[in-house]
Amino acid sequence: MRIGELARQARVRASALRYYEEAGLLPPPERTEAGYRLYSQAAVGRLSFIRRAQALGLSVREIRELIAGEAAAGHRERSRIRHVVAHKLAETDRRIAELTSLREELAGLHARLHRAPGPECGHVGDCGCWLPTEEEVMAMSAEVRDVEQCGCCDCPEPGCECGCDCCAAG
Repeated sequence: MRIGELARQARVRASALRYYEEAGLLPPPERTEAGYRLYSQAAVGRLSFIRRAQALGLSVREIRELIAGEAAAGHRERSRIRHVVAHKLAETDRRIAELTSLREELAGLHARLHRAPGPECGHVGDCGCWLPTEEEVMAMSAEVRDVEQCGCCDCPEPGCECGCDCCAAG
């Protein structure tokens, strides 16, 4: 089948097929006398594997390494994929931890900017005092955790000091 037909069947752009070929994910297709690419039906299955692997976060390099391996017994093939997926899972856990930390930092900054007036020293970006110091970030993160744990607006303790409107009014 020609590149346009394969692209339609696989629901990808023809440019993606050329890229996958260049990247070593698709084997070079046969060519007509006029130079048009002719793909076999097996290319549809390969593209399905590539797109699923990409959806799982595998890089082109990782996919190429999986594809480049020699055909082996099913358990060895699964073992290779399991190894790559284990690394991807560890990387994802690391990224989640980094994003969780960033989220706490942003939530604290948001709370600080909501409560306090801006500095008098100038326009945003003219001075570092518009953004919190590392110590302030740590304090804000602790404050956000405290508020999340207190269960607002159903504070369990009569003397809750989380600072929310419902606790201050009580």
